[in-house]
Amino acid sequence: MPYGVVLLPDRETHDRLVALAAATGGPDPVHVLGERAPAHVSVVHFDGDATQATQVASRLSGHPMRALSAKIIGLLFAVVPHGDYYVPQGGVYFGLEVVRRPDLDTLHREVLGWVRDAGATPLGAVGDDFRPHVTLGVRRGGTPGVAADRPVVPDLSAVPVGEIRLTPAFGELGPYGTFPGLRPGNA
Repeated sequence: MPYGVVLLPDRETHDRLVALAAATGGPDPVHVLGERAPAHVSVVHFDGDATQATQVASRLSGHPMRALSAKIIGLLFAVVPHGDYYVPQGGVYFGLEVVRRPDLDTLHREVLGWVRDAGATPLGAVGDDFRPHVTLGVRRGGTPGVAADRPVVPDLSAVPVGEIRLTPAFGELGPYGTFPGLRPGNA
């Protein structure tokens, strides 16, 4: 079963990101943020059994870090090939890029160590390939910025460039890299 350690924004930031996702997703998105797909910055996703998950969750609950500041630097569109772990049908990813700062990188490597200590298997980009981001959603098609034969250009003034405050949480991984059981502010 897949799980993850993530960082959740407060409710107000989450709601702004959900609105941005809806506006950017185009007329027929594959997936966008919402109540069952809360905004988050992933620290580590992993595949493991319930015992391994409990070990990682326990270490997170005992961790002294209660919040972390992250800096959003822009909006990215990227083609996701057919067969991707998170988006098997492929499409166009759109999300907010987050600066890979030392405190976030240290947390990532620490949690990655917990996952490996538990005997679980990390998923996605980890270690040197770690790329912190907030997935807003996935569009249908193969051309970034184009959906249903017409460009969908978001209002770039709605992109929350700058600092956001995040709190750590542990959850079960759902479709499209989401955490349906988590809610903003309930970390």
